[in-house]
Amino acid sequence: MKLHLFPFLRSLALLNIVILSGQQGFSQYYYHDIVLTAQNQQQRQLYKKNSVVSIKLLSYEANGQLSEDFICDITSNDSYTQIKTFTQSGLTGMSSSTAFYNFKGQLYRSVDSSKESVNKYEYSYDSTGRLLAATNVSEGFTSKIQQKETHEWRYDNNCPKNMFRIKNGTDTTIVQFVCDEQGNVTEEESWRHNISNEKIYYYYDTLHRLSDVVRYNNRLGKLLPDYIFEYNDEGRLAQMIAVQQGGSDYLTWRYEYAENGLKTRELCFNKQKSLVGKIEYQYTFKNK
Repeated sequence: MKLHLFPFLRSLALLNIVILSGQQGFSQYYYHDIVLTAQNQQQRQLYKKNSVVSIKLLSYEANGQLSEDFICDITSNDSYTQIKTFTQSGLTGMSSSTAFYNFKGQLYRSVDSSKESVNKYEYSYDSTGRLLAATNVSEGFTSKIQQKETHEWRYDNNCPKNMFRIKNGTDTTIVQFVCDEQGNVTEEESWRHNISNEKIYYYYDTLHRLSDVVRYNNRLGKLLPDYIFEYNDEGRLAQMIAVQQGGSDYLTWRYEYAENGLKTRELCFNKQKSLVGKIEYQYTFKNK
């Protein structure tokens, strides 16, 4: 498999199953903590509704050739309280992720491990289901050095007011949010030592679905998108454009679904609109 394609493939598996893996060091905290966690829980509910037992992801190169050195298998236990993802590639070796859900279907713990390190995540919620805290503890198997990061969320009615990002118990960044009249987060600004680090903007379509995640590009002196989302007639995500941070290159993902809402195929295109690769989903169902 080509080197430039594998991050795309791994991100697909992690996006569908485990939230925040390796991403808590970036900004876009509202998107990573709140939006992706909600999407994760919706995906788990969709698996349960359709009695999905396991999923096999098949990777294809741009020429249609099957990527034989790539394996990605997703399995669930009978109660859908644990969903496991196993990934293997000739380039990166093996890795595994396990997501744990409570009786409300909320993601409360996940573990992501590879031959180099293990990342453990803990999530807590208030009585209305809002995320209160997300904590990540990472440790390298050789260095044995632990890094801890906690995101503590505060709300004003239904709108996130601020979030405290605390690294190793001492280093704190305060993230402040602005919401519109519908309660959608429109601005996110990070402050450290009373200095503004970065500002993120969120835009929505007429149905209040997230359409753009935008930041100011200092080099170009203008606002540029990090993500652009489009939806189909059923309200499912039909396309996502992801822009390389600090650059102008981007990848476009297009998604296809079965009538039951389960994803069947993902196509990836580069900036020149050439096919980079695709993923196909094979499902195994209970009693079938």
